Amino acid sequence: MKQLLDFLPVLAFVGVYAFTDIFIATAALMVSAVAQVSIMKLMRRHISRQMWVVMWVALASGGLTLAFRDALFIQWKPTIVYWVMAAALVGSRYVGRGDYLERALGRAITLPPPAWTRVTWGWGLALAAAGGANLFVAFGFSEAAWVTYKLVSAFAIPLLLTVATGAYLFAAGYLAPATTPEEVEG
Repeated sequence: MKQLLDFLPVLAFVGVYAFTDIFIATAALMVSAVAQVSIMKLMRRHISRQMWVVMWVALASGGLTLAFRDALFIQWKPTIVYWVMAAALVGSRYVGRGDYLERALGRAITLPPPAWTRVTWGWGLALAAAGGANLFVAFGFSEAAWVTYKLVSAFAIPLLLTVATGAYLFAAGYLAPATTPEEVEG
């Protein structure tokens, strides 16, 4: 259920866009972002900073898109979200209670400080690049191509970051290879 809620705004945006236009899809994005946070509150679930950022950026960029009837504002939304997330990840190393990824994942995996630094910078740079890629597609291709990219990237970017992180941690020797039942018995 949480995974569906995480992707609710982008699914609503793309689904509505398929049958209408960018402006009605933007309104659907705004409503679904508020619904996403509201559902989480009703379920008494933790609402992540990322979810708050996505909602507020969706409301601001969506509001500007609808007020000025200009899709440019909503096309900037993913870039703003990616760049805010990148800055927050990297900035957490220097401000506040320390590395955000280490705080979030430290119970699940133990890594030495240099590994957390590399993972944090890797994610930060990848998210910054994702923001740039969004602008490249938004300004270099049709609106429909951008909407398709938005849908694909919403699923692909987190998946690619997770796989790349796992591959790095495995290659660097921070993750033990999986054992088969024969190895455990043997």
